[in-house]
Amino acid sequence: MSLGPTNFKIVRGLLTGELLSFLGMYAFNQATLPNVIPTIETHGFVDDQIPNTPGWHDDSAMRNLLFYLLPDAKENFGLDIMPTYSYLRVYKNGDELKKHTDRDACEYSISITLRRNTEDNVWPLFLETDKVYSAILEEGDGLFYKGIENAHWREKFEGERLAQVFLHYVRRQ
Repeated sequence: MSLGPTNFKIVRGLLTGELLSFLGMYAFNQATLPNVIPTIETHGFVDDQIPNTPGWHDDSAMRNLLFYLLPDAKENFGLDIMPTYSYLRVYKNGDELKKHTDRDACEYSISITLRRNTEDNVWPLFLETDKVYSAILEEGDGLFYKGIENAHWREKFEGERLAQVFLHYVRRQ
């Protein structure tokens, strides 16, 4: 399998059951800890994309998820790829992800919705390939896409909280 002509693919129910419940609860709980906003002092970096929003580069649980989903990533991208890093973010009301493409370490990416506060807070992720697509990801759904080739963004978040993990891979040389 591969991404096909649109350069992306949504896999419904990529994560389900107890694993999804655990990761969603974990993400929301992480966001309640002190010093969760990335700064140079606390995290070694500043999240320039969405400042003042909890985020974790290569959090240990999400790093393990990166490797756990490697077989799915290889199958859906149709390539021999290897993991680079994970990033967990818990969005809050008013957050907006500006239109961007990713750096080289994010050649192939999976974006997974882990948890949101209410059923009516589905928040589309826009992806520009041959045209602009609106990806609606329910909890557990994964968007497979080429992050360095295709611009992507999110408009202003109207919900309370939404946990999203980004898993990044590159083609094995």
